[in-house]
Amino acid sequence: MPQPVAPSTDEGTYLSRLWEQLRSVKGARPRPADLPKVPAALKLYQVTAWITGIMLLLLCAEMIVKYGFGHWVYAFQPGQPIISFPLVNPATDPYLKGVNISIAVLIVHGWLYVLYLFADFRLWSLMRMPFTKFVQIALGGVIPFMSFIVEGIITKQVRTYLAEHAPTAGGND
Repeated sequence: MPQPVAPSTDEGTYLSRLWEQLRSVKGARPRPADLPKVPAALKLYQVTAWITGIMLLLLCAEMIVKYGFGHWVYAFQPGQPIISFPLVNPATDPYLKGVNISIAVLIVHGWLYVLYLFADFRLWSLMRMPFTKFVQIALGGVIPFMSFIVEGIITKQVRTYLAEHAPTAGGND
């Protein structure tokens, strides 16, 4: 007779385990020589996380205007207010003048996300965290509002780690 399968001691769902892993600094093992570089890498990460988060929210707003209401966002159109919302498609109306904010937001967010990934990679590599932590941080830049949440969690973890592993006055660490 087959033995019944014992219930798993692993509590929670897959998402709850991912959340717990994101909140944990376990596995970080920076080299002592890299510790002085971590604060600057953390500051770059914080700045890029906020900029990427704001640009992602602008991108979401632009997409709602564009796909939800059928309007494009333009600036400096002749005879219009500074920001205008024409119904015409710029690809089919060659006479549409001004700056296409819809396209500009897409391009700027894309390049700023690349900078965010660079900052993520730099902090991740200096802290020598597990690869899944890098992926979790990277996903924070593509889900609205998550870059702000993930930035707060990662900043707290890194600062706690640095406080716990600060070199002693004797310099033996």
